[in-house]
Amino acid sequence: MHSITIPQRLSLFALTILLCVATQAAAKAGDLDTSFAHKGIFAATSLSEANAVAIQSDGKIVVAGAGANNGDVLIRLNTDGTLDNSFGSGGVANFAPQQISFGFFALSIQSDGKIVAVADGASGTQALMQVARVNTDGTLDSSFGSGGFTSAIIFPLESGNLAFQPDGKILVAAGVDNPNGVPSEMARFTASGQLDTTFGSGAGIINLAYPCPTQIAVQGSGKILVAAGLAARLVFQAQPAAQPGSITRYNSNGTVDKTFGSSGTAASVASASALLLQGDGKIVVAGSLTSKLNAPATRNDVGFGIARYSSNGALDTSFGSRGVAFVDFGVNAPVSGAFALAIQSNGDLVAAGSAGATAFQNKIVSAFGLTRFTSAGNLDTTFGSKGTVITTVATGQYSWVDSLAIQSDGKIVAAGTSQFNTDNDNAYVARYLAQ
Repeated sequence: MHSITIPQRLSLFALTILLCVATQAAAKAGDLDTSFAHKGIFAATSLSEANAVAIQSDGKIVVAGAGANNGDVLIRLNTDGTLDNSFGSGGVANFAPQQISFGFFALSIQSDGKIVAVADGASGTQALMQVARVNTDGTLDSSFGSGGFTSAIIFPLESGNLAFQPDGKILVAAGVDNPNGVPSEMARFTASGQLDTTFGSGAGIINLAYPCPTQIAVQGSGKILVAAGLAARLVFQAQPAAQPGSITRYNSNGTVDKTFGSSGTAASVASASALLLQGDGKIVVAGSLTSKLNAPATRNDVGFGIARYSSNGALDTSFGSRGVAFVDFGVNAPVSGAFALAIQSNGDLVAAGSAGATAFQNKIVSAFGLTRFTSAGNLDTTFGSKGTVITTVATGQYSWVDSLAIQSDGKIVAAGTSQFNTDNDNAYVARYLAQ
């Protein structure tokens, strides 16, 4: 047997270090962060849907969705992608509201760390909605509403979201994609969980101008922006479609602000599935749009589209190409669309949704899709493969990202769902490198 000399050992040690450095150097923006969960992906077995994600001030990750048998469920992950045992029971908090529940569909974290989530459900054929507030340990906050939940109210639900006002009031918008049927609505609750009767005509609820609301944002002036268009939760499945959306602005009392856009509304060429406010007050929406025209008998490609507006609803022509930026995901994913949007500290915009290919049983077999644009609206070709990322979380299924969050170190957290049929859903959380 040959012994290894000290110089040889030092050489092997140096080689190991060089290999590690080379491996780290090879990682690039848009790659899965292999230090998170299992090779960058956490399979949330306690959730059948992951509909929203938010990051606490300590870096822990909270995900809201539906349990395996419906029900309202929150999970919390440590920064390494393991379940946080200090939250709920083994990192999972299950709740039993006053109604048959289909799960949480929206989530946000208050400045004091308490978690606010919105659940949809039903009583018979009547759609209902409730808001819950949860303490940092995963227990219901008994000072909110009645035992931690607001009273259930009749509310049309296929898509929707929530936002906080600076005074702590909570806005919830939801509705259906049916302009000739039940109108979409927005409700406002006080910080203690009661309907705010100063909103609207005294009931705390208003009808929205357009169906299928997807996102709410509150401007510094207190005025309320509501995006409407194709949503990730529409009919419990995200199906990208190149159809226009809109942004409507409401005054703080619930009336339409006619000084915004054209008589209160700005049109969006993208489907307006997601919306955010930049630090400078500009408004960004993301969704689906036609990214490539094909010859007849072949349908056009649908890709990700982003549009940016001034704070008053005028298209910002300095962004992208005359106010709009888009990306085509190529021949392997010709049916793609964005359902989530986030902004990085340098102003880069990250959009995520589904990157879809062939049709199967009237559905699109797809993967998680992400892209990144610079603050000027140019495709960031250093991200992923020439600006796009496709992650297969489940083979042969329809998968999409429903929500995005950016960590303090810039890493990108995406939460979404993979579906084979309506009885076979799985939730996933993926983390990506930002640089």
